[in-house]
Amino acid sequence: MAVFPSIRPTSRTYSAGQFPLKTYRSLSGATVKRVFGNKAYGHSIELQFTNIIDAVAKQIIDHYYGQNGSVDRFTLPSEVFAGMDETFGDELRTPDSITWEYAEPPSIEAVFNGISSVTVRLIGELS
Repeated sequence: MAVFPSIRPTSRTYSAGQFPLKTYRSLSGATVKRVFGNKAYGHSIELQFTNIIDAVAKQIIDHYYGQNGSVDRFTLPSEVFAGMDETFGDELRTPDSITWEYAEPPSIEAVFNGISSVTVRLIGELS
């Protein structure tokens, strides 16, 4: 399985996954929720790489194409979570049975000659 390039992001935004559940509503308006699993799915993370050299931005684009866009899943290296507190970083780094895929193609903003900013949005799904 492929691994995302070991590049430390400038910032990251993480949204925890949700549990598979179904809500039933009776004619009286009462609701009942039923959980159909014990593992969350649909985690998401947005990585910002601000003012990086174009050679590093190319690593991200090459990885995207190497994964056939959003087809093939991959893991995230510890470098993606560098700088975070270990307790919280470990929680994000290793949700049980989660692999990542691109939610959309990376977006690149040319900042200056040879310098770009890249935004990557990923979705974590059960393997």
